Order: sequence, then structure tokens, then C-alpha cells
Amino acid sequence: MYFTLSKTLGFLSVPTNVIACMALLGLVLILLRRPFGKIVAGAALAALVVAALSPLGNMLLTPLEQWFPGMIFPNQQIDGIIILGGSYDTQMQGYISTIVLEEDIQPMAVVADLSRRYPLARIVFSGGTDPPTRGASEAAIAKQFFVSCGITPDRISIEERSRNTKENAQFTAQLIHATPQSQWLLVTLAYHMPRAMGAFQSAGFNVIAFPVGWRTHGWRDFWWPATSATENLRRVDVAAHEWIGLLTYRLLGYSSK
Repeated sequence: MYFTLSKTLGFLSVPTNVIACMALLGLVLILLRRPFGKIVAGAALAALVVAALSPLGNMLLTPLEQWFPGMIFPNQQIDGIIILGGSYDTQMQGYISTIVLEEDIQPMAVVADLSRRYPLARIVFSGGTDPPTRGASEAAIAKQFFVSCGITPDRISIEERSRNTKENAQFTAQLIHATPQSQWLLVTLAYHMPRAMGAFQSAGFNVIAFPVGWRTHGWRDFWWPATSATENLRRVDVAAHEWIGLLTYRLLGYSSK
């Protein structure tokens, strides 16, 4: 019940989904000759223009991506490296023999380098498959990828039940039982890092942020839209979903952030 509700709210937290629903509702109302049909359709069109042609996406996304400094390698001992899922096409993997990377692959790309920089660190991948498939889980596929990068299998642990960030933190804590003194590097996309850090800290981890995969170029992009309308829409969607997720996690006690 909780997971279904969270997915429904997740759908509604994506602005372009809401705009599309508004446009459809406006069209239906116009066809039915209802008085508010043109108002609803006009509001949908105005929202689409603002999201597609203004810097709104960058305004929402930049604070998230600049929350933690990027590409800073800690000098202290790192006991483990936690990588959050979302970069593998588990649907395609079930039909072909090669690993198919999706769009946001940066968390995977840095693992080989981090494993060499911190040779004693345990490598933990957290990510299930949603919806569940009969084939290999995302975590199992990730392990194949890490081994292909030269990381020995005995260094790798996988958590393959989680379907969201809260479960990433909860199930990873159950898997590895980290001590308060241990230090863990948390690797995920820059815009997702604030919510991930809050969730893992609330689960008892002493985590250091290692964000990757920025969509913007820092504060210089704050007042300027991207060069394509589709990219602006994508940034609005990603940022709005993440801000709503941050607020929801804070209100529900899943994160202190």
C-alpha cells in the first residue's frame, strides 16, 4: 500500500505529467462545452511554455547539485563505498547478454577509480528492480560490471531489494551493520545527493558525499535556460521530483535534511 501510494505521488510530482493531465482535462472539458475548459487548457499551455523556455529548471536544480562539493577525494580511511542504483536497463538485460547502461551512468563510471584509490574499501551496490523481473536484479548486474572493471568479487556486496532511497538506506544498513566509527563514501547523482545523504545518516551511517553526474554547470547557469526545450523540461521534472522527495522524507522522518 505504501509503495503504491509513493509511486502515485511520484507520478504527480513530475510537472510534465501534471501538465499533460491538465491539457487532457482541458480538452475533455472543451469537447463537453464546459465553461472552464479553455481556462484549464490555457493554464496547461502557459505552464508548458514557462517550463520549456525559462531557466526554471536550472533555478530548481542548481541548489540541489551545489549542496555538496564535488570530486573531493577524502584523505582519511574509507571503510566502504556505497553506490546507489538506477543506471542499468534491467528490462533489456533480460533479453541480451551484455550490460546495457542507461542515461545516468556516472555513479558506475567512477567505481573502478575509487576502488583503486581506496583498496581496502568494501564496495556496496544498493538497488533492486522495479517492477521485479524474472531475470537478474540491478544489483546482480552491477556486480558483473564491477568484476569486469577488475574489482575482486569478494570486495563486492549487493543489496537487491530496495525500490527507493529510503529502502536503499534501510536495507543496506541491515546488510552491512556499519559501526558509528566507520566511514563510508556515498556515490550518487549530484541532484539526488541531499536526499540520499539524509536517508543514510538517519539509518546510522557516517557517510561522506561523493556526488557525480551534474546536469548544470554550477551557479552560472542559474539565470539561463538550457539550449533545448526538451532539456529544460527534463530539468524541471528532475528537480521538482527531488525537492518534493526531500520535503516528504523530512516530514515522514526518513531524513533529517
